[in-house]
Amino acid sequence: MAVKRTPQTAVAAAVSKVPILSVFILKDDGRFMAKSPELDLVTEMETPEEAFRAIVEMMIEYAKDYRKREDVYRKSPNRAHHKPYVDHILACKEWWEVLELIEVRHGRIHLR
Repeated sequence: MAVKRTPQTAVAAAVSKVPILSVFILKDDGRFMAKSPELDLVTEMETPEEAFRAIVEMMIEYAKDYRKREDVYRKSPNRAHHKPYVDHILACKEWWEVLELIEVRHGRIHLR
């Protein structure tokens, strides 16, 4: 039996695919940093692919930890705003769904 598609379900499906997390892949002196500004997470690896994979894994682990200690994190001024992101990550059933939440940008670190 097919599920009837209504305008509301179509909008909900489209919204669920919109990237809500940013990952910046930055090159710095031959190494690559991946940064998630929404979750305040950073990794550094030898290749951009390793940095990206590491930050996604870190996001998933952080979301699981947040859920376990949600009573503490929700009271923290620098972590309380993470809850909607955590909820979206934990709603994903597979790796690919987490990737659909992420918009990736590339650049270089410029320090003076």
